[in-house]
Amino acid sequence: MSRIRFGVWAAMALILAPLAGAQLYTVTDLGALIGNTSSQVAAINNLGAAVVNSNDIAFLWTQTGGVQNLGTLPGDTESYGYAINDSGIVVGLSQGVLGKHAFLWTQTGGMQDLGNLGGENWAGATGINSSGAVVGSSHLADNVTTHAFLWTQAGGMRDLGTLAGSAQSGANAINNAGQVAGTSFSAQSPYIYRAFYWTAEGGMQAIGTLGKNQDSYALAIAPSGRVVGYAGPLFDATSTAFSWTQIQGIQSLHAGNQSVAVGINALSEIVGGYDFDNVFSAFVWTPTKHLQNLNDLIPPNSGWLLDEAIAVNQSGQIVANGEINGQFHAALLTPTN
Repeated sequence: MSRIRFGVWAAMALILAPLAGAQLYTVTDLGALIGNTSSQVAAINNLGAAVVNSNDIAFLWTQTGGVQNLGTLPGDTESYGYAINDSGIVVGLSQGVLGKHAFLWTQTGGMQDLGNLGGENWAGATGINSSGAVVGSSHLADNVTTHAFLWTQAGGMRDLGTLAGSAQSGANAINNAGQVAGTSFSAQSPYIYRAFYWTAEGGMQAIGTLGKNQDSYALAIAPSGRVVGYAGPLFDATSTAFSWTQIQGIQSLHAGNQSVAVGINALSEIVGGYDFDNVFSAFVWTPTKHLQNLNDLIPPNSGWLLDEAIAVNQSGQIVANGEINGQFHAALLTPTN
């Protein structure tokens, strides 16, 4: 074998080595609402049902039922779904000329307005757990200040407050233990953002940040209380995906360019997006294989370019957003083994 050919095969071996034994996935296009050409996925539950948004309207996708339009609250014209639990209950935001409203949707009852923390026209729900507890953010009575909330059917909406030194906050996720992850921030410029972890017993705790980064954002929380998100300026090339636990503190998941961790499951499988050769690409991170580009783990002739993974369920199914045939669509990735 010539030295040139040996060099080629050696290079290919290095390229393929990280994929040896890697988890591979099939891809399902979650489509769009009739008359629309684009969609973006927001969440998936452990039964494989996904919440997707298509041209300012939320819909529910299931393997058996396909696409179901969730509509809006009365008088509104747009809706955005953000989370779903294993009972198929969806939460999100419905909006119109009178403002934004946090909603809870069920198959039998449709959309319910969850109310607010005193503000007249701004509230949104972003997380829900198996017992139906909902988190999000709402304006206070001054219609300017935003606080994180926890809503339950029995207790209504509760203000979760802010971190010391901050005046505003928003909650992004809640697990079945009632632990909440979100971000608390200053009232006015220059804004400083701090990721938080909240429990009913301990209240709101700052997660911290990484290195020289001033800001941090918590986006998801696992059943164990492990929190993921990113540290660094909002939408900035220097932001870094992180994982946090009470014992280990905050740790970086990626040493390269821009990255963000968006979802996590009970197995500590983490998904998100990162800058790979100047192209933002979807990733999956596992404790054994660490960070892998999801575009390398789907059929090479699929036609998909996945730019960000949003959530992963307990079966390892991942929902992601990407481009196929020149259109931006939501995708479901299912493990092949």
